[in-house]
Amino acid sequence: MVRCPDLLVDGELGREQRASQRVQAAAEDFSPSAELVRPGIVAVPTRGPARYFGGDAALARQVAAAVAAVAGADGTAGRAEVGVADGLFAAVLAARAAGPAGAPVVIPPAGSAAFLAPWPVDTLERPELADLLHRLGIGELERFAALPARQVLARFGNDGAACHRVARAEDGELPGWRQVRRDPAGIPPRPATRRGADTGTRLTRAARQFGFWGEAAAAEARAGQAITAVQQLLGPEAAMLGRLQGGRGPAERIRLVPCPAATGPATISNSAATPGSAPGPAAGSPWPGQVPSPAPALVFVPPRPAQLQGTGNRPVGVSAAGLATTAPGRLSVEAGPWTAVVAWAGPWPSDERWWSPRGRRRRARMQVVTAAGRAYLLVVERGGWAVEGVYD
Repeated sequence: MVRCPDLLVDGELGREQRASQRVQAAAEDFSPSAELVRPGIVAVPTRGPARYFGGDAALARQVAAAVAAVAGADGTAGRAEVGVADGLFAAVLAARAAGPAGAPVVIPPAGSAAFLAPWPVDTLERPELADLLHRLGIGELERFAALPARQVLARFGNDGAACHRVARAEDGELPGWRQVRRDPAGIPPRPATRRGADTGTRLTRAARQFGFWGEAAAAEARAGQAITAVQQLLGPEAAMLGRLQGGRGPAERIRLVPCPAATGPATISNSAATPGSAPGPAAGSPWPGQVPSPAPALVFVPPRPAQLQGTGNRPVGVSAAGLATTAPGRLSVEAGPWTAVVAWAGPWPSDERWWSPRGRRRRARMQVVTAAGRAYLLVVERGGWAVEGVYD
């Protein structure tokens, strides 16, 4: 990330804007994907260039020198602060930590959370949120990040939850922080979340496959722009993204959320909630009765009816102790022909909302393999079996 403090505010004569464009051009000598995200701030992907120039620190020093040489060409001050970190927010603060005369600050991979911890909550640029947190005795990002995510969402809303994820270094960028520019076609460019050096130019790392110089593929960029255009015409729900969450059955573990606008699918992580949306149940929480990995390749919603019989063609059931009443012997799916069961595992019983007379739901799941070589995930509820998924 490259940050030029003297170019952060546009003057009347436009010199700062022209200087920002020169900074971007200088950064593009090191990576073609350098992007001006705010006046005086340029994000530069570092994964590919860092390998070529000898590491993040060596790249940051060269970028800082190149930017300082061009930023003040027309009389504007040429100070350049450079920082490298995972995510745009951490990279900006790393550049601020470098100071006007300091060496570039390089935060190691996966070290952003520890680096962000001592910074004040005011750096989130949410005055009302920061004022409330100060009144609650929470002055640093570390203390804010330590709060439970569900309580933060309930108390501070979606924007507060998004800031909370940034404070935890789970998301790399604050919603609305980037000043989105539009191309002549009216489609906003895809914001990049890359590891960055900040000299007024910020470099950020992304958890995705990069191209030769660290940039996403051109096809990926076009896909992100197309998604944004569709959402502008038809609404956010026109492009949905699968999000992994907690649950016992495979259908419960996927939640569809609107794909973030102007981002594109490549910048989205399954472990992070979409900014502005309520997070789903935690995928890492304990889920008694959850079917072990691997997940089925095909999941039916709703499940398809089936019959499972054992010895003497008696229906297979699950006892109150969570045990099969008899070993499965044959299976019929959607009233189709019977197929012999050659292997089975389970059952995995679950008793959900046992405290609610109306909401209680008792189910059990079982994996079976038939003589035809097909593997199924079955679920039984109220004595009836159904196929919930099919394995490859």
